[in-house]
Amino acid sequence: MLLKLEGKNIRNLDNFSVRCCSCANIIYGENGSGKTSFLEAIYFLGRGRSFRSRDTKTVIQAGQSELVVSAQFDRLQSGVVSKMGVLRTIKGGFEARQDGRVIRTAGELAVQLPIQLIDAHSFLLLEGGALQRRQFLDWGVFHVEHSYITLWRRFHKALKQRNQLLKHDRLRSSELELWSRELVGLSVSIAERREEYLQLLVEEVVKISANFKSFVGMSIEYHRGWDRQNDLEEILAKDLDRDRKYGKTHQGPHRADLVVRVGGAPAVSYLSRGQIKALVYVMKLAQAAIFQRKTGVKCIFLLDDLPAELDVWHRDYLLMSLNQLSCQYFMTGVDRKDFINIIERSPHQILRLDQGRLAS
Repeated sequence: MLLKLEGKNIRNLDNFSVRCCSCANIIYGENGSGKTSFLEAIYFLGRGRSFRSRDTKTVIQAGQSELVVSAQFDRLQSGVVSKMGVLRTIKGGFEARQDGRVIRTAGELAVQLPIQLIDAHSFLLLEGGALQRRQFLDWGVFHVEHSYITLWRRFHKALKQRNQLLKHDRLRSSELELWSRELVGLSVSIAERREEYLQLLVEEVVKISANFKSFVGMSIEYHRGWDRQNDLEEILAKDLDRDRKYGKTHQGPHRADLVVRVGGAPAVSYLSRGQIKALVYVMKLAQAAIFQRKTGVKCIFLLDDLPAELDVWHRDYLLMSLNQLSCQYFMTGVDRKDFINIIERSPHQILRLDQGRLAS
């Protein structure tokens, strides 16, 4: 849980320092006032990057050489306060510290400050490519089992080595066999951990979505990226000519996917756009619930322009679920009136943004 947040040189925002409510933090203002940039500052703390742009230079305020975000937070809500800060430079530099300790990777940030983002692009979890769904699944596995990141990195190293051999036609059989064998073992381990996590996820999704008539008969299936009825080592041997021709490994967990069905049909072809968004939000709530149950740590939710993304019923249900999880959340919108129902039922604070300037 964030206790205090400070930001410097972030897009059009004035430098700010704000105390955070333990439950609902509402930020409203006209379009272009900096609401999404405020959420972006929090995202930097938990991920070390922006959710709006891969190029950090576009996030740093014009004429400045760096941005800084820092916070006081209580990870376990136990009364133990920590300090964390992230600095990104216009030249691509990255520095992060927690209580004076150097944090070297974004993965370490994510462990300390787990963040769930819900914005206009969240529907891509179902409508986008398989990469988004693998990232969603791997986020869950990693946060439940931190050693998974080591396994994941070892797999991608083996995949890169095998692909390099294929791509440059350096098919020394002993070397290729070595990396193929390494790849197979790691692939099976990754698939097993993803499948174990998916069982937990499906149970939680069913529980949270019990009141959604449109989600009756929903199923979520994991496709490993190869036919699980066959041995991957044999598959790679049979695929060798094709892999050699294209210079890449065609089957493995890097080609895995989640398939979400409703009534036996793919969810994206069965549900309306609003229902798809609601289902994505249910999946993220389920992920947060599993994480909280397994670690005792609560996710921080960033909800960008929620009134524009969901109808009143789905919005109220989402917020009720967040309150049941006792999650801290930061929510933006244009009109203060859109948040009246939230104000009536939750501890909250309301901040207004006017041309980059925060006011209570």
